[in-house]
Amino acid sequence: MPKTTRNPAEASAAQAVPTPISRSEHWTVAAFLLAAFLLRCFYIFRFRYDSDEPQHLHTTWGWTQGILQYRDFFDNHTPLFHILFSPLVAALGERADILTYMRFAMVPLWFVALWAVWHLGSRLYSRRAGLWTTVFIALLPWWFFPALEYRTDNLWAPLWLCALAVLLTGRLTLLRAFAGGFLLGICACASMKTSLLLAVSAMTAVLASQIGARRFDQAALVRLLKLALPLLAGLIIVPGAVCAFFAAKGCWADFYYGVIGHNLIIGVDAKTHPWYQRLAFPIALPILLYLAARLPRPANTALTVRQTFLFLFAGLYYTALDSFWALETRQDYLPFYPVALLALTPLLLLHVENVGKIARQTALLSLVAVIEITILLVGRSPFYDGTRNEQEILREVLALTRPGEYVMDFKGECVFRRRAFHYVIEPLTYHRMKLKLIKDTVPQDMVEKNVCVVVNRYRWYQPDTRKFLRENYLNIGQVRVAGHFIAENETTPGNAITFPVAVSAQYVLQADGQAVQGLLDGQPYTGARELAPGSHTFLPNGSYHRLVLMWARVAEVGYSPSMNQELQFER
Repeated sequence: MPKTTRNPAEASAAQAVPTPISRSEHWTVAAFLLAAFLLRCFYIFRFRYDSDEPQHLHTTWGWTQGILQYRDFFDNHTPLFHILFSPLVAALGERADILTYMRFAMVPLWFVALWAVWHLGSRLYSRRAGLWTTVFIALLPWWFFPALEYRTDNLWAPLWLCALAVLLTGRLTLLRAFAGGFLLGICACASMKTSLLLAVSAMTAVLASQIGARRFDQAALVRLLKLALPLLAGLIIVPGAVCAFFAAKGCWADFYYGVIGHNLIIGVDAKTHPWYQRLAFPIALPILLYLAARLPRPANTALTVRQTFLFLFAGLYYTALDSFWALETRQDYLPFYPVALLALTPLLLLHVENVGKIARQTALLSLVAVIEITILLVGRSPFYDGTRNEQEILREVLALTRPGEYVMDFKGECVFRRRAFHYVIEPLTYHRMKLKLIKDTVPQDMVEKNVCVVVNRYRWYQPDTRKFLRENYLNIGQVRVAGHFIAENETTPGNAITFPVAVSAQYVLQADGQAVQGLLDGQPYTGARELAPGSHTFLPNGSYHRLVLMWARVAEVGYSPSMNQELQFER
């Protein structure tokens, strides 16, 4: 048979000898990784809380209370993350800074992700590529900040990277395929976004085999399909067990709606995801295939296929998110950045290794890491404490409420108290409420469950609910409490004031923070009194300025109503 001729890039790659790693380069890498760890620990205390973090923490707390996710309280995420961390939440108890501790609980998962990146880079490229890819991903700002938050995605992404490490770093036997599938099944129980990962991966595996293999015929396709069987067998074990658990608890319908049904709605992101963005995937596909065919190729065919897989997956997953995924968020890209850097860092090394001495090469690579650190520090000022507001909410809620009492928040900002309205209130629910797919019963639920504390934000409420909150709750800071001003101007002795009460509770009457005297519903007013919903009358004995009806517990704790009673717009 005639001798096969390789292109120059393939030939040079086949003959290349990995550049040795000096001791100083090892120390440089170690210094950058230590810097990444220290920066992570520092920003855990400073980086602003994302609205998803208290939602996940509230759901985790629910498992510590013996109430069942989806049925007894709503959530629209898969349950594995919340179940795993519920013992830690139970041990920590009710505390305003609990999210800081739960962010530290993400650090081991961060180490797992870095290990998987190092292992993939070292086995598929070189030890040097593995080390520097680990440095670059650890300091990449767009991965750094989402990866420190308390969220399901920070279990999901490391599991995905571990599955890749199992499937791509050794001979793909039936057992290895099963183990990889098992990890992917756990990944699916951490996030339903795994569905997109699996779809893109299946497509990428076929394309990478066709591009990277010197011979991809029917026999090769049959082998690929045979390996898919144990992978699928491993994939269904953990999800099957989770589904069986909720079915046995009699809440299959609630589980299905929370995990799948609630999230399937068209048009929720029409403003942020215009129609032309849907063209990203079909336009990028031929370009990515062309570039993948031009990549430098090692002599080993299996290695070529795996390297091609990483390159294609990064491009296809990124564009698939743009084209097909509703309500894109920055955490959706957590699996993308490590894979993209695994594909790009070796290409960077090919150029860096041509500049001469190893010390000069290390300096150039270090410059990339320094630029990342600079962007990280400039983009998120270390002098600004972004955790303050959320911690203030928890302090006020814990000071004002007792276990078992209901509150009203959007997604679980009150963490340790149940929400009166069943659903989380965020873009998906808001869109469903506008379409009349979910009935807005917030005011009725608050009255029925005697809600005296409401988080002081209104962005996702419907107009009627906003009006109800303005008329029946007082702003005292980060939260609002039951009550309202019943006389803005100075009162006249003997001139009766009629006012409504919406929520049954114990109330006090004050004027400029001082107690007042008079007749409340015909009886001498001497202090806190239980008032039922309906109309009430107060006959003052003197002249009082800004007479306010206020939930009695607020006065006990020592809070006072704010002069600004406008609802705050959520950041």
